[in-house]
Amino acid sequence: MYNECCFSLMARMPDNFVDIVFTSPPYNRKRNDKYLHYNDTIDDYYNFLFKAIGESIRVSSGLVFFNIMKNYYNKDDVFRIIGNFSNQICELFIWEKSNPLPAAGKAITNAYEFIIVFGDKIKSNTTYTKNHITTPVTKMPKFHKAVMNEKIALFFIEKFTKPGDIIYDPFMGIGTTGVIAKQLGRGFIGSEISKEYYEIAIKNIDNLN
Repeated sequence: MYNECCFSLMARMPDNFVDIVFTSPPYNRKRNDKYLHYNDTIDDYYNFLFKAIGESIRVSSGLVFFNIMKNYYNKDDVFRIIGNFSNQICELFIWEKSNPLPAAGKAITNAYEFIIVFGDKIKSNTTYTKNHITTPVTKMPKFHKAVMNEKIALFFIEKFTKPGDIIYDPFMGIGTTGVIAKQLGRGFIGSEISKEYYEIAIKNIDNLN
């Protein structure tokens, strides 16, 4: 695991270096209401996503699972990025949250996120795998209110990787992907720009020993 910007780490990776990329980038909500130790404001979010996806595709020999939530601040960039990479998207999963926080007034409550899959083709390890997953909303710690849901990480790692595969998470956060990867006998590489979250991730994964 590396306490550095993912772009610096991926720049040192050769093509096809890992088997799978599974990640969830910052939301760019601009309110800074999700992360205690990260400034969630990116001036050019589209090019941030473009570079993150492009480099993830380059370093992965297999699929790239890219979780992103459309919101008021980033929706134009999210829809634009889907169109730009349309010929490299092999599947789109909908992650439905069964009890999302209600929107104010008569605004539409955002109850789902996308998991965009980049690659040539996708096959599951099991039969009848739907491209729709529902989970309850879990309580988030105050210092990181956008922690990856363990059930989502488990679903994708269990169904689309095999023991011994190397999984890379460019936006590791507090290490949920690494925890699930280790529990399932997969290898893991993670990068996290926040020193505070990086140190929590180290503890979370070391606690599995």
